[in-house]
Amino acid sequence: MKNRKAICIIIFCIFLCLQLTGCDLSEDRSDRSGSTGAYGTANVPPLVEQWRDDVEKYARKYGVEEYVELLLAMIAQESGGDADRYPDIMQSSESAGDSPNTISDPQASLDQGIKYFASLVEAGKAAGVDTDTIIQSYNFGGGYITYVSNNYNKKHSEEAARAFSSMMAARMGWSNYGDVKYVEHVRSFMNMASEGDAIENYDRMYAMMKEYEGVPYVFGGESKSGIDCSAMSQKLYQSIGITLPRVANDQYNAVNHVSESEAKPGDLIFFTGTYDAGAYITHVGVYTGNGQFFHAGGSHCQFSSLSGYYRDHFAGFGRY
Repeated sequence: MKNRKAICIIIFCIFLCLQLTGCDLSEDRSDRSGSTGAYGTANVPPLVEQWRDDVEKYARKYGVEEYVELLLAMIAQESGGDADRYPDIMQSSESAGDSPNTISDPQASLDQGIKYFASLVEAGKAAGVDTDTIIQSYNFGGGYITYVSNNYNKKHSEEAARAFSSMMAARMGWSNYGDVKYVEHVRSFMNMASEGDAIENYDRMYAMMKEYEGVPYVFGGESKSGIDCSAMSQKLYQSIGITLPRVANDQYNAVNHVSESEAKPGDLIFFTGTYDAGAYITHVGVYTGNGQFFHAGGSHCQFSSLSGYYRDHFAGFGRY
């Protein structure tokens, strides 16, 4: 069993124009973007990949859809996805207040583990810490979020993890506490993205555009049977190892903004006011150059021109 969390979590739980525009789902959701884009896509063995649909299901249930790739990497670290040997595949029994390995159903493990992770995301957002802190807190318990916020300028580091581990080990009279390199271990199961990848790997994005061209627009859709605008831009970026948030307005908040004169193929292009969504950004596509962009809009996925209706609703460009 890889780096089991002992009873760390228990202690700190106690201790501390719809069809025309191709608009997006859940635009009124609060921003959850954090720094997830830095984590790219999961690079996990088949035993973990087999749980993808279930992870997506529970991620939707608890409002953390943008963390699916990261959750798969966490499963790889926690159990390798081997439910025969480790039914508690997310090692989430402790987060429910039970002894380790009390959960004997992998579905129950996923439900509890992702529910707990979602609570850490909310706590991390409220404290203003980075995503690494949230990940490490899955191993250490939620008290690590408060500790990093108060003592390490809201940013995780191995130094912070070691200091927290030493403090807790001394407090509990133990020789050690948790996995101080949990973030590093989880990240080892990710295909990491780097700055500029969307531009440098545009050819791969364009190949996927051609693959999806003509696919029907479906509000809330995420597949070739039907897809909406932010799911399409998310898939294009996933093809080059970058994970974007699921919602257009959150994607807007997750990138650096560039002027139209600076825009390059692979940049995101955003639109506002395409319908009354209760959010500033209501539509998104990927720029292809020469005043053109690809998006799931109208009745299907297509290449469109930044003119007319789209020029009137244009909000800006974004670069990962």
